[in-house]
Amino acid sequence: MRYKFLLLPVISALLFSCKKEKGTYDPPVSLPSPVVPVPTVLLKDVIIARLPNPYYHFEYNAEGNVNFISFASEFTRYDVNYDGGRISEMRNTILVNKDRLQYFYDDAGRVNAIRYVDTFGIVFRKISLTYNGSKLIKLDRETKSGNFIPDKTITMSYYPDGNLSDLTVHFWATTGQPEFIYTDHYEQYDDKLSIENFSLLHDEFFDHFVFLPGVQLQKNNPGKVTHTSANDSYRVNYTYTYNNHEAPLTRNGDLIFTGGPNAGQQFQLSAVYTYY
Repeated sequence: MRYKFLLLPVISALLFSCKKEKGTYDPPVSLPSPVVPVPTVLLKDVIIARLPNPYYHFEYNAEGNVNFISFASEFTRYDVNYDGGRISEMRNTILVNKDRLQYFYDDAGRVNAIRYVDTFGIVFRKISLTYNGSKLIKLDRETKSGNFIPDKTITMSYYPDGNLSDLTVHFWATTGQPEFIYTDHYEQYDDKLSIENFSLLHDEFFDHFVFLPGVQLQKNNPGKVTHTSANDSYRVNYTYTYNNHEAPLTRNGDLIFTGGPNAGQQFQLSAVYTYY
């Protein structure tokens, strides 16, 4: 069964715990650009209750840039390679999967294309990224099925302060996948540092983790998230504790389904963050 982890991967755990083409793509022109920004705090682990942990784990090089990532207790493991101070490739290093994610950049130094390449050098998935200035506003994904066909689009809108307002995910109808759309609305932000907004683009457990350190979806931490889709709707109210750097140490959520077959059900969510 293919699980879609909407908003938080733990929701699925709570409810259900129970050919390709050669890589002949010509990459966009890559001109000199700013290097990947070094974070002010170095996140080590994200631990989410009821899921394989650490759910995300990060290691860093001497310059403070991420050079290793693991997901879901090493379900996938990535070496992160750099060229000129920016990510050139992520390599999955688990025994049964050696896929590579190749990064390409536009003239402004923003990641505008990512290619999934298998061990035979065959491109089997493409991602295109669209920006408004420094803000990511759209992600388009195509997957090889005979020809490349669109199978997913993510769009984002923002508040004037730069925090994410709405994120809409559209899974296009393809063979074996019905059309499905959901929107998450974020509000009641605090004034503290956000360190986990990378996970908002990683809502499918079995898809590769695309790491975009230069993309900031959220500057701060939302106190309320409202999820809507044709299948269900729910609301999560969050509370946080913080360290001396004003980065989250814990996040606790009160989730209640407001529509759909699970309407009225309520769950407690929790996450713990550790740092170097």
